[in-house]
Amino acid sequence: MKAFHARISFVSMACALAVSAPAFAQQAAEAPQAPGDIIVTAQKRSERLQSVPVSIQAVEAATLQKMAIQSPKEFGQISPTLNFQAADEARLFNFSIRGIGTETFSVGVEPSVSTIVDGVVYTRVGSVFDGLNDLERVEVLNGPQGTLQGKNASAGAVVIVTKGPDRKKLGGKVELVAAANNEYGVNAMLTGPLSDTTAFRVSGYYHTEDGLVINKATNSTVNNSQSYGVRGKFLYEPYDGLTFTLAGDWAYRKADCCGEPIRVAAASGNVTAAYTGTPVGPDNRYVNFDTQQVGWQKNRGVSLTAEAKLGDFTLTSITAYRQYRDFAIRDRDGTNAPFTGVTPQQLFSATNPGITADAALAKMQALLLNPLSFACRTVNGSLLCGESNSLEKSDTFSQELRLASPTGGFADYILGAFYYNSMTERDLSIGGVRSNIAGNVAFPTANTVTVTNPNAYVFADLITKVQNINSALFANLNLHPTSKLTLTGGMRVVHDELKWNHKKVTGPNGDHIGTPTTGGANAGTPNWDFYRTFSDTALLGRITARYEFTRDLMTYASFAKGYKGQAVDADMYVTAAGMAALPAAPETSTSYEIGIKSQWFDRKLTINLTGYKTTFDGYQTSSSGTDGSGAPVLRSAGKLYTKGIEGDIVLRPVPALRLSGNFLFSKNEFGDLFLSATQNIKGGMPLNAPEAKWGLTGSYDVPVGGWEANLSTNYTWTGKTLFTNLADATNPNSPWLRPSFGVANASITFTSPEGKYKLGLYVKNLFDERYVAGMRRISGSVGGAGAVAQALPRDFYRYVGGTVSVSF
Repeated sequence: MKAFHARISFVSMACALAVSAPAFAQQAAEAPQAPGDIIVTAQKRSERLQSVPVSIQAVEAATLQKMAIQSPKEFGQISPTLNFQAADEARLFNFSIRGIGTETFSVGVEPSVSTIVDGVVYTRVGSVFDGLNDLERVEVLNGPQGTLQGKNASAGAVVIVTKGPDRKKLGGKVELVAAANNEYGVNAMLTGPLSDTTAFRVSGYYHTEDGLVINKATNSTVNNSQSYGVRGKFLYEPYDGLTFTLAGDWAYRKADCCGEPIRVAAASGNVTAAYTGTPVGPDNRYVNFDTQQVGWQKNRGVSLTAEAKLGDFTLTSITAYRQYRDFAIRDRDGTNAPFTGVTPQQLFSATNPGITADAALAKMQALLLNPLSFACRTVNGSLLCGESNSLEKSDTFSQELRLASPTGGFADYILGAFYYNSMTERDLSIGGVRSNIAGNVAFPTANTVTVTNPNAYVFADLITKVQNINSALFANLNLHPTSKLTLTGGMRVVHDELKWNHKKVTGPNGDHIGTPTTGGANAGTPNWDFYRTFSDTALLGRITARYEFTRDLMTYASFAKGYKGQAVDADMYVTAAGMAALPAAPETSTSYEIGIKSQWFDRKLTINLTGYKTTFDGYQTSSSGTDGSGAPVLRSAGKLYTKGIEGDIVLRPVPALRLSGNFLFSKNEFGDLFLSATQNIKGGMPLNAPEAKWGLTGSYDVPVGGWEANLSTNYTWTGKTLFTNLADATNPNSPWLRPSFGVANASITFTSPEGKYKLGLYVKNLFDERYVAGMRRISGSVGGAGAVAQALPRDFYRYVGGTVSVSF
């Protein structure tokens, strides 16, 4: 702690000296924005993308509309480095950059890719996938970004900027969307001045669609969704040089999510096509649930951004509070197979098999810790078992304060402080038949489960709370020895505190992974009930040299250190072996990068290239434990090496035509033995990390009867990708390996002469390519060890949609 205070004192002294330092030389000021320039804020200043010495892909609203990108799930189309991974619950959705993301999703593990919306860091990545409309720009920042971009950006950051109020005139827009699978939506926006000193912007949306997966038990689709929300901004400028922006948003999404068909059955044969009633395989779109799966998310927040001009300096403050709720009911066995061979009551009380179903349910409900419904329910006097109920609650307060010096002299800098306090709680009840004990359950080829031992029924109940407190001071200094050379040094001192409260109770027969019960009269007494705290202090930063030969040709080289804090396995499946390994050490990254950004032939051709090499130390992931339970254990996986080359090329031979391409070729592999007692994945690939990805985009504007028509098409090819099972990281024939695939999209948009009306038509997955958005290991009671379920993307099949909008 003394070292921490010493570092803070050093940074504070350096900041004070920097504020008082005179400008020793003059540097040419940033050239004004020209047509076609994209302005980004990767360095906490508004700068031309071509002048920023960071690998960035940035796309503005007009391009997003032409590409018919309507969800963050599709952001992978705009960047070769960005990938999205679906999961069986919305809270587990995940971004990865350059093949690095989060491979374990306990509430005690934070993402490696930071997601930032309007300057506010989002705690849970899943909360960003709904409620985003009225966008101004999306930036994908590649490589460690922790110096300036807030919390947990050891692999990179996705920065999303929504539009602000129009201070000049009142205006609005209404857009209608319709597509296959009963997809319908409406987006609306209204903005304008309220007075000389105030302005507003409010936007809202409603969206509904049917899922692609069919539940054979009910002969209906699952993964159906309905979402709606509103976002508002109020701007107040009492006088020149002082601006306040109050922003608020609220979003709700409900879905019977997520139905994931079985892709690969286990070698043990627990699951057969006859048993599940579905055609197991890569083209499977069927499930067979006797539980109505339900999921909903509520996401809301408020922020106040204040910006004050202090002479030539700018002081910025961002204060934010966010709240996220996620609820899910899941079918644990994944079938509609009834239990036979034992009465439902016996599953709860072998000593009193004659009690009623309601009485048995009440008996077990009394043991629970949290207020969720139990994982069984009564239906017509009988018990329906095999559900899990989960509620995740996250509340986050954050504060950032920055002072930016004027530019144009020998030195310019940004000084800042950051505070982040997040409390996340997960309540979980999970029940079912423990099938991995010999003699408990028989799995015939018919669609019936025969329970041969009443003690086979197990359940567990959990309340786990994780508080994460992050405090930081940061500074970024630019020196300009000449008008062409810029030397940059950035530093961030971080102090992390992790507070963990964990309570778990099991039923009389234990739980799915064999956690021992206290038994008998003490059944229901918590097996785990503890409170632990951890803390860590780290210094990270960036050093960059940039040389601008001309306004259109810049090269740079950089060194950066990234950091993600300690983690705990705050989940149902924590075992004694898992506890002994906690906390997982911080995940750090060391990155070297060289790049060139160039424009040629009067800026008709843009070529940006980047080469990088990054080493992750203490990479946080999960693997099978060593205690025989098969439960995943959170670990620090030693070193992970990544290197590659990426590029963006844009050709504008004439104003109406834009052709572009981007690519990433990388090599990602583990360098250390991982869980050496059970697994050796040295040289193996990490999850969700394709070694090649590239895309082509074309856009052409042509006049049509006084209107303007835009024809756009894009194609994205993604190399083979490993999902879920790190044990197969070195297996080229792994069932967890998604084959390479390419997806093409096309659209046409007609715009009226004044831009008031727009009509659009788009086709997604033009050539009907089959691919999956993710895979996961499924319960042993469904598929046995090694069974694989797949998450189907919205465009698993080709589909057509259209939009109509009116602006005023």
